[in-house]
This record gives sequence, C-alpha cells and structure tokens, in this order.
Amino acid sequence: MERAILAVLVCALLLACGKSPRPVPDDPSFTADVQPVFNSHCISCHGATNPSGDYSLTSRTGALGSGSDSVPNVIPGSADSSKLYLRMTGAETPLMPAGGPALDSIKTGTVRNWVNKGARDN
Repeated sequence: MERAILAVLVCALLLACGKSPRPVPDDPSFTADVQPVFNSHCISCHGATNPSGDYSLTSRTGALGSGSDSVPNVIPGSADSSKLYLRMTGAETPLMPAGGPALDSIKTGTVRNWVNKGARDN
C-alpha cells in the first residue's frame, strides 16, 4: 500500500515538474517563430487562395501588405501601430483569429517582438 502511494506521489511530482512554457523570443525569426503562429491560427482564412480581406499571411511579404483597405497591417518597428498585432490582442476589433479563441501571450508577444525589431525576414 505504501509503495502505491509513493508511486502516485512520484508520478504527481514528475507531472508538476513538466516543461515550462517556451518564453517569448526577444528577437524572433520570421521563419522559425512567426510564420508557425500564422500557419496554426491564421492561414485558414488568410491563406494563399482567396484570402479574407485580400490579406494573405502565407509569407512575410503578405504580412507586411495592406489587404483590401490599402492600410499596411504591419508597421515595422511599431507593434502598437500595427493592425495585425492590435487585432491579435483585441486592442482593435474585430479580434483575430475570427471565431476562434484569443491567442496566448507567448504567440502575441512573439509577433509583437518581431514587429518591434523591424519585421525582418530572418
């Protein structure tokens, strides 16, 4: 009986010591850090074929584009002026991704840091 309790406690301890969440990268790579966020949460509406609002997030060039309203969605160096970031955080409506859960702070922080570092193609 004592062994069973000890085994349960050890398992609980191991689960509690699991991987900590990945931190927000200070200098995110578009290819390694940002595009995966877009691929997981945005491409279903903003893909290459018939993208919503004529705004495609399949590439860095597309992310920097303006879509149908002719207003650039990313202002390199200023996430707080970038429609893409503002909509991802709910600071501007509609919240994106539309109809889905809000993105977590690690994903929005990754995009924020990428934009603030100049939205580089790295």
